[in-house]
Amino acid sequence: MMYDVTRDVVSDLWPLYRDGDASQDSRKLVEAFLGADPGFSGVLQAGDRRERVMPSVRFSPDAERRLLDAARERVRLRLLVIGGGIALAALILIAALGGLLFMMGRGL
Repeated sequence: MMYDVTRDVVSDLWPLYRDGDASQDSRKLVEAFLGADPGFSGVLQAGDRRERVMPSVRFSPDAERRLLDAARERVRLRLLVIGGGIALAALILIAALGGLLFMMGRGL
């Protein structure tokens, strides 16, 4: 069974090929494709240069812990607000149903 190899397929394989982690068959496939479309090699390499330009962010373990704790606190507060809203809605519903039953019991 033969498949059409597209630029998308080669783009997906490129990081493995570039880092030397691709299988022998994948390496042959990438090399054959780039041999037939040499301009695409420049596109892939330009993407590699763009990746190197972007700074990698590294945090100290203490900074990571503070960021994680702050994120957890924001999630906890959001859950409290959502839970409070649900509880308030339930109380309003109970009061409305109680009032309706009261009115029905009085024959109004």
